[in-house]
Amino acid sequence: MSNPPFPYRTAVVTGASSGVGHALCLALDRLGIERLVLVARRQELLEELATTLRCDTTICCADITKDTGIAAVATYLPEADLLVNNAGVGSFGPFSSAPTEQQVDIVKLNCNAPVHLTSLALPMMVERAHGCVVNIASGMSFQPMPYMSTYAASKAFLLHWAEGVSAELKSTGVRCVTICPGTIHTGFAAASDVPLDALPGVGLVTCSLDSVVDTVLAAIQSNKTVAIPGLGNRMATFSARLFPRALIRWLMAVVLGRAYGAN
Repeated sequence: MSNPPFPYRTAVVTGASSGVGHALCLALDRLGIERLVLVARRQELLEELATTLRCDTTICCADITKDTGIAAVATYLPEADLLVNNAGVGSFGPFSSAPTEQQVDIVKLNCNAPVHLTSLALPMMVERAHGCVVNIASGMSFQPMPYMSTYAASKAFLLHWAEGVSAELKSTGVRCVTICPGTIHTGFAAASDVPLDALPGVGLVTCSLDSVVDTVLAAIQSNKTVAIPGLGNRMATFSARLFPRALIRWLMAVVLGRAYGAN
């Protein structure tokens, strides 16, 4: 029995230059999507990706923490029936010593940009009764994470906001899907100064890039609202709900505090 055809024709993918965004673009191309709009800040990497794709491809080099970047992406949203809010950034260390601009930019990229882009795209999708918004959150969405406080909180916002929007979209023909991966060996950890080698148990919640992409594609084509890639990541997420938040908060502060001291 053959697989059903991919239901979407034009995708706008933020953070397309590397990691999950890059891998997802390759997968969408293999599935036969007609057009991809690649959004990121690094022009050279976007151009390199575009040369490997068979579909009609547009490069949008934009910093979506800024209004000008949002405006640049907005020009492609009227034709998009798939929006992937993938771009994200984090940091590691005590909030009190972190640069203010860095922490504010985390909120701008991880929260403001998805809200802004989705608010522009969604009315057109609802009018057509067809479309999907995918949000890449994190396994950290489910609990406070000392030493990564702003990042974890931004992903918690993204998850809870997207779940609410998803419920509002019932019976419209439009879906809002959120993916909550654990650790992925991409450039994210290095860019965010996260010392993965110093974190005990990180292997349990580590997901392969392929498994994350497979989870995204499966969620797009099913009725899932929230999907968590990786068995270890799912076990960690659900087991954490069995304990008081104060205990989880204390434990994370001890574990991540030691990692910060060893960094």
